[in-house]
Amino acid sequence: MSRGKHHPPRPKPANSEDFLIAADLKKERGWTETQIKTFLPEPDRTARNPFSRKAAPMKLYSRKRVEAVEATDEFRKAREASRKRQLAARERALAKKKEAVAAAQALELRIVPEPWDEVQQKALDHYNSRLRRSQSPAGPRTSQARRDRMTVNYLRHKQTSYEEELKEFKGVVGVGEAYLIVRNRILDLIAETYPPLRAECERQKFDAPELPDGVVL
Repeated sequence: MSRGKHHPPRPKPANSEDFLIAADLKKERGWTETQIKTFLPEPDRTARNPFSRKAAPMKLYSRKRVEAVEATDEFRKAREASRKRQLAARERALAKKKEAVAAAQALELRIVPEPWDEVQQKALDHYNSRLRRSQSPAGPRTSQARRDRMTVNYLRHKQTSYEEELKEFKGVVGVGEAYLIVRNRILDLIAETYPPLRAECERQKFDAPELPDGVVL
Protein backbone atom coordinates (compact mmCIF):
# COMPACT_ATOMS: atom_id res chain seq x y z
CA MET A 1 0.00 0.00 0.00
CA SER A 2 1.32 3.41 -0.97
CA ARG A 3 2.24 5.67 1.91
CA GLY A 4 0.84 8.73 0.02
CA LYS A 5 1.99 12.29 -0.08
CA HIS A 6 1.45 12.72 3.66
CA HIS A 7 3.67 9.73 4.47
CA PRO A 8 6.85 9.93 2.39
CA PRO A 9 9.13 6.87 2.27
CA ARG A 10 11.40 6.47 5.26
CA PRO A 11 14.97 7.55 4.56
CA LYS A 12 17.36 4.63 4.24
CA PRO A 13 21.12 4.31 3.93
CA ALA A 14 22.61 4.52 0.46
CA ASN A 15 22.76 1.34 -1.62
CA SER A 16 20.15 -0.47 0.49
CA GLU A 17 17.43 -1.02 -2.12
CA ASP A 18 17.35 -4.78 -1.59
CA PHE A 19 17.35 -4.53 2.19
CA LEU A 20 14.72 -3.87 4.84
CA ILE A 21 15.04 -2.08 8.16
CA ALA A 22 13.18 -3.09 11.32
CA ALA A 23 10.50 -0.44 10.73
CA ASP A 24 9.77 -1.99 7.33
CA LEU A 25 9.41 -5.42 8.88
CA LYS A 26 7.00 -4.18 11.57
CA LYS A 27 4.83 -1.68 9.71
CA GLU A 28 4.76 -3.17 6.21
CA ARG A 29 5.15 -6.90 6.82
CA GLY A 30 3.61 -7.36 10.26
CA TRP A 31 6.65 -8.63 12.13
CA THR A 32 6.94 -8.19 15.89
CA GLU A 33 10.08 -7.29 17.81
CA THR A 34 10.19 -10.82 19.24
CA GLN A 35 9.97 -12.35 15.78
CA ILE A 36 12.82 -10.19 14.53
CA LYS A 37 15.02 -11.27 17.45
CA THR A 38 14.07 -14.93 16.99
CA PHE A 39 14.24 -15.35 13.21
CA LEU A 40 16.68 -12.57 12.29
CA PRO A 41 19.01 -12.45 15.32
CA GLU A 42 21.76 -10.77 13.27
CA PRO A 43 21.38 -8.30 10.41
CA ASP A 44 22.88 -8.98 7.01
CA ARG A 45 24.72 -5.70 7.18
CA THR A 46 24.74 -2.36 8.97
CA ALA A 47 24.98 1.17 7.64
CA ARG A 48 25.27 4.69 8.98
CA ASN A 49 21.98 6.08 10.19
CA PRO A 50 20.76 8.71 7.68
CA PHE A 51 18.92 10.60 10.42
CA SER A 52 21.91 11.26 12.63
CA ARG A 53 25.63 10.54 12.54
CA LYS A 54 25.59 10.10 16.31
CA ALA A 55 22.87 7.44 16.21
CA ALA A 56 23.68 3.74 16.25
CA PRO A 57 24.17 2.10 12.84
CA MET A 58 20.99 0.86 11.18
CA LYS A 59 20.47 -2.88 10.87
CA LEU A 60 19.67 -4.03 7.36
CA TYR A 61 18.01 -7.33 6.51
CA SER A 62 18.18 -8.88 3.05
CA ARG A 63 14.76 -8.95 1.39
CA LYS A 64 15.47 -12.44 0.03
CA ARG A 65 16.38 -13.69 3.50
CA VAL A 66 13.22 -12.16 4.99
CA GLU A 67 11.02 -13.73 2.32
CA ALA A 68 12.70 -17.11 2.86
CA VAL A 69 12.03 -16.94 6.61
CA GLU A 70 8.41 -15.94 6.02
CA ALA A 71 7.93 -19.03 3.85
CA THR A 72 8.92 -21.45 6.65
CA ASP A 73 6.36 -23.37 8.71
CA GLU A 74 8.11 -22.29 11.90
CA PHE A 75 7.60 -18.61 11.12
CA ARG A 76 3.99 -19.14 10.04
CA LYS A 77 3.22 -20.92 13.30
CA ALA A 78 4.88 -18.14 15.28
CA ARG A 79 2.89 -15.50 13.40
CA GLU A 80 -0.39 -17.35 13.95
CA ALA A 81 0.36 -17.74 17.67
CA SER A 82 1.16 -14.03 17.88
CA ARG A 83 -2.08 -13.16 16.08
CA LYS A 84 -4.10 -15.29 18.53
CA ARG A 85 -2.41 -13.60 21.52
CA GLN A 86 -3.18 -10.19 20.07
CA LEU A 87 -6.83 -11.10 19.49
CA ALA A 88 -7.14 -12.48 23.00
CA ALA A 89 -5.61 -9.31 24.45
CA ARG A 90 -8.03 -7.17 22.46
CA GLU A 91 -10.98 -9.22 23.67
CA ARG A 92 -9.86 -8.85 27.29
CA ALA A 93 -9.42 -5.09 26.84
CA LEU A 94 -12.86 -4.81 25.23
CA ALA A 95 -14.45 -6.76 28.08
CA LYS A 96 -12.81 -4.49 30.66
CA LYS A 97 -13.89 -1.42 28.71
CA LYS A 98 -17.47 -2.67 28.69
CA GLU A 99 -17.28 -3.21 32.44
CA ALA A 100 -16.02 0.35 32.98
CA VAL A 101 -18.78 1.78 30.79
CA ALA A 102 -21.46 -0.25 32.59
CA ALA A 103 -20.13 0.92 35.96
CA ALA A 104 -20.14 4.55 34.78
CA GLN A 105 -23.73 4.21 33.64
CA ALA A 106 -24.77 2.67 36.97
CA LEU A 107 -23.06 5.19 39.28
CA GLU A 108 -25.35 7.04 41.67
CA LEU A 109 -24.61 10.73 41.08
CA ARG A 110 -25.59 13.50 43.48
CA ILE A 111 -26.17 17.23 43.40
CA VAL A 112 -27.31 19.52 46.25
CA PRO A 113 -29.88 22.05 44.94
CA GLU A 114 -29.40 25.69 45.90
CA PRO A 115 -31.42 28.85 45.18
CA TRP A 116 -30.76 30.09 41.64
CA ASP A 117 -29.43 33.52 42.65
CA GLU A 118 -27.11 32.01 45.26
CA VAL A 119 -25.61 29.39 42.95
CA GLN A 120 -24.94 32.00 40.24
CA GLN A 121 -23.20 34.29 42.73
CA LYS A 122 -21.11 31.42 44.08
CA ALA A 123 -20.11 30.48 40.54
CA LEU A 124 -19.08 34.08 39.82
CA ASP A 125 -17.07 34.31 43.05
CA HIS A 126 -15.41 30.97 42.32
CA TYR A 127 -14.46 32.10 38.82
CA ASN A 128 -13.01 35.39 40.06
CA SER A 129 -11.01 33.65 42.79
CA ARG A 130 -9.09 31.69 40.16
CA LEU A 131 -8.28 34.51 37.73
CA ARG A 132 -4.81 35.08 36.39
CA ARG A 133 -3.45 38.60 36.30
CA SER A 134 -4.18 39.03 32.61
CA GLN A 135 -7.83 38.00 32.94
CA SER A 136 -10.75 40.33 33.62
CA PRO A 137 -13.11 39.50 36.50
CA ALA A 138 -16.74 38.66 35.90
CA GLY A 139 -19.39 40.99 37.27
CA PRO A 140 -22.92 42.40 36.83
CA ARG A 141 -22.28 43.24 33.17
CA THR A 142 -21.10 39.74 32.31
CA SER A 143 -23.32 38.23 29.63
CA GLN A 144 -25.84 35.62 30.71
CA ALA A 145 -24.28 33.06 28.36
CA ARG A 146 -20.92 33.49 30.07
CA ARG A 147 -22.51 33.37 33.53
CA ASP A 148 -24.26 30.13 32.57
CA ARG A 149 -20.96 28.64 31.43
CA MET A 150 -19.28 29.63 34.71
CA THR A 151 -22.22 28.25 36.70
CA VAL A 152 -22.20 24.88 34.96
CA ASN A 153 -18.44 24.59 35.44
CA TYR A 154 -18.79 25.51 39.10
CA LEU A 155 -21.54 22.95 39.64
CA ARG A 156 -19.64 20.22 37.84
CA HIS A 157 -16.52 20.61 39.94
CA LYS A 158 -17.69 21.98 43.27
CA GLN A 159 -21.32 21.10 43.91
CA THR A 160 -21.63 17.57 42.53
CA SER A 161 -20.02 14.19 43.15
CA TYR A 162 -18.29 14.49 39.77
CA GLU A 163 -14.70 14.51 41.02
CA GLU A 164 -15.22 11.72 43.56
CA GLU A 165 -17.00 9.45 41.11
CA LEU A 166 -14.27 9.82 38.50
CA LYS A 167 -11.62 8.66 40.97
CA GLU A 168 -13.22 5.22 40.78
CA PHE A 169 -11.93 4.80 37.23
CA LYS A 170 -8.28 5.78 37.48
CA GLY A 171 -6.11 3.04 36.00
CA VAL A 172 -9.06 1.12 34.57
CA VAL A 173 -9.17 0.02 30.92
CA GLY A 174 -11.86 2.13 29.27
CA VAL A 175 -11.34 4.99 31.71
CA GLY A 176 -11.67 7.60 28.95
CA GLU A 177 -15.10 6.35 27.93
CA ALA A 178 -16.15 6.08 31.59
CA TYR A 179 -15.10 9.69 32.24
CA LEU A 180 -17.11 10.87 29.25
CA ILE A 181 -20.22 9.00 30.37
CA VAL A 182 -20.00 10.35 33.92
CA ARG A 183 -19.41 13.89 32.66
CA ASN A 184 -22.47 13.78 30.42
CA ARG A 185 -24.61 12.26 33.15
CA ILE A 186 -23.56 15.06 35.47
CA LEU A 187 -24.49 17.62 32.82
CA ASP A 188 -27.91 16.00 32.48
CA LEU A 189 -28.32 16.14 36.27
CA ILE A 190 -27.41 19.84 36.35
CA ALA A 191 -29.88 20.56 33.54
CA GLU A 192 -32.62 18.69 35.40
CA THR A 193 -31.88 20.52 38.67
CA TYR A 194 -31.43 23.96 37.08
CA PRO A 195 -33.54 24.18 33.86
CA PRO A 196 -32.10 27.62 32.86
CA LEU A 197 -28.74 25.85 32.38
CA ARG A 198 -30.05 23.18 30.02
CA ALA A 199 -28.77 24.85 26.85
CA GLU A 200 -25.29 25.32 28.30
CA CYS A 201 -25.20 21.73 29.54
CA GLU A 202 -26.08 20.48 26.07
CA ARG A 203 -23.40 22.72 24.55
CA GLN A 204 -20.72 21.39 26.91
CA LYS A 205 -21.43 17.82 25.85
CA PHE A 206 -19.74 18.68 22.56
CA ASP A 207 -16.63 20.09 24.26
CA ALA A 208 -13.52 17.93 24.47
CA PRO A 209 -13.64 16.09 27.83
CA GLU A 210 -11.23 17.15 30.55
CA LEU A 211 -9.29 13.93 31.03
CA PRO A 212 -6.42 13.34 33.47
CA ASP A 213 -2.88 13.14 32.12
CA GLY A 214 -2.29 9.88 30.29
CA VAL A 215 -5.99 9.12 29.81
CA VAL A 216 -7.33 9.00 26.25
CA LEU A 217 -10.56 8.04 24.57
